[in-house]
Amino acid sequence: MVQRRRRWTTEQKLALVEEAMRPGSSVAGVADRHGMSRSLLFEWRRQARKGTMPGLVGTGPEVPPALVPVRIVEDPPPRPGAPASPRPERPARSATTIEPVLRNGRVLRVSEAIAPEVLGRLATALDS
Repeated sequence: MVQRRRRWTTEQKLALVEEAMRPGSSVAGVADRHGMSRSLLFEWRRQARKGTMPGLVGTGPEVPPALVPVRIVEDPPPRPGAPASPRPERPARSATTIEPVLRNGRVLRVSEAIAPEVLGRLATALDS
């Protein structure tokens, strides 16, 4: 019986690559569990490392991947007698919000559930 060729979304590809890179995991085991070719998963892993996976925003070959510092801060408590904040009240959040600060000083406020490729496109567009 000939099986139809499957189409994998970028999110699925990245999830499988991440699963294969977990400690104690192997590309062969992940591929076998998901009924896919081992060579395809090796290729996706190579593409993810190089930033060339279609749909994945990479840093490009001229800028090597790097770790960026992350600082977790809480909103400061309001000072007694301070005027009300000029910002309007935010609606109740259904998910945690992350606030990446770009190199140009702009701050993105996005849900933690945002797709990485969407966040990458936003950051690239706003960091110029």
